[in-house]
Amino acid sequence: MKCLALSFLSVLLVLPLTAYGYGYPGAMGQGSVMPGFDAVTHGFGGVLSVDVGGMNLFGNPAELTSYNPLLSASIGSLILKQVVDDGMGKHTLTYAGMGASSFQAGFSAGTAEIALGIAKIRDYTYTGEYFFIDTNPDPVIAGFENLTVRGGVWEAATGAAATLPGNVNIGASAGYRTGDISYDYYWHHFSESIPDSSASWSREEGEFSWRAGVSLAAGEAVSIGSVYASKTDNCPSSIAAGIRVGNLGDYLPGFGLEARIYDMPDGTAWSASGFGGIHPDHNLYFRGGLILSSTGGTDSKVALGISMGATVDFGKTDLSAAFNYGSETRDGNVLGFPEVQVVNDVVTAFTVGASIEL
Repeated sequence: MKCLALSFLSVLLVLPLTAYGYGYPGAMGQGSVMPGFDAVTHGFGGVLSVDVGGMNLFGNPAELTSYNPLLSASIGSLILKQVVDDGMGKHTLTYAGMGASSFQAGFSAGTAEIALGIAKIRDYTYTGEYFFIDTNPDPVIAGFENLTVRGGVWEAATGAAATLPGNVNIGASAGYRTGDISYDYYWHHFSESIPDSSASWSREEGEFSWRAGVSLAAGEAVSIGSVYASKTDNCPSSIAAGIRVGNLGDYLPGFGLEARIYDMPDGTAWSASGFGGIHPDHNLYFRGGLILSSTGGTDSKVALGISMGATVDFGKTDLSAAFNYGSETRDGNVLGFPEVQVVNDVVTAFTVGASIEL
């Protein structure tokens, strides 16, 4: 039972201390950020600050785009793989969860743009397993423990944007974040004289949230934007700023850069991305992004991510798909494996979506 007590105590102690990240840190901390809110932003690597298409309600609300009544829906999946090297070998676990998913609607109201919708903004999915060893008299696998985490944080919001003199757009959105993250822990010793043990607990999110953004059109093809998102219990506050060259929102060729900072409990997490799109055919558009990021934890290294996507334009209806790959390597901070040397978390995400002009 000593193993159970130590393991469970470690889980409880690490709960308020870990920073945003993939895998175990994400599940025990403030979750993993989504690679965008729909299939369009996912294809660019989750750009928030400038208009790259989509409706931007959960990005920069100053860039709301709904010149016609518009409906947009996306759904995605995450496939996560954790590889732990404890010096005696590599241990691999693979599991799946729901990825970038949203439903949004927008329309024009005089000189203002209005949008409302719901989107997943954080994910907590994790499955961890550890086989522990008794060394007396000889090393032997004596039992195992596992931890299963499910859930995420969703946000329902409405927003408005307006254009001021001087080609300046301002916008704001407000809503409610809600989520229920559940934890199930199980410990088993192969000796029949030692009983199994288990524990379950949960975390809930239910809090008002808001975003405020501004963008400036610097010429016909250049836009600069910035957006701030408020802090809630299970989501850190963040600020993003970027520049876009070319009208990517209208499926024209272009490129851009963005930097983002998250205010974490034990440091600052950040990401930097470059993104772009090309239009090889009148109804086909390709996009992509390259992302560098750090979770802000002392045991984390710079992570690399790459995204790509495409849209087929059928006139009033657009169909989009996106894919991205992210890899983060860190030292320690994982379920079990007290002698862990290196942990590598890989996330592969897929999203499909459609938008319809009414």
